[in-house]
Amino acid sequence: MKSTIEDSTKIFFEDILGLRVTQAKTLGKNFYCASIPIYQNSLELNWFLFFKKPTIKKIAQILLLEDDIDEDGIDDLLKEVSNQIIGLAKVKLEEKNPNISYRLGTPEFLGNISAPIPLKLSNNILHKVCNRTFLIAQKAKNG
Repeated sequence: MKSTIEDSTKIFFEDILGLRVTQAKTLGKNFYCASIPIYQNSLELNWFLFFKKPTIKKIAQILLLEDDIDEDGIDDLLKEVSNQIIGLAKVKLEEKNPNISYRLGTPEFLGNISAPIPLKLSNNILHKVCNRTFLIAQKAKNG
């Protein structure tokens, strides 16, 4: 699943937004976060998406044609980005695994989070876009 979500992330940023995604080595400090569950049969897998405000502003410029975005806008935009990335992964997973049932849950905006991130995460996907890091990760099973 991690590689499918990584592929979906690249498609979202590179093909939809036209932004180059590269590997990152360090996380950084302040992020806005949204979470979204994907269900694999009856198993709930929670994914968390952490983006810095300049990245969110860039996404808003491209998708919404807005140069300034308030907290309510950040809330809506991050939930939509979660839907786009994890939703695309869901479609790809269904194509690869037609005998498994997948469905998305409702995304949730978690607000501003500072490092260290107060969750145990696994399957970390650490990238950067526009020279800012972002993290997509699954909640660890014991976290």
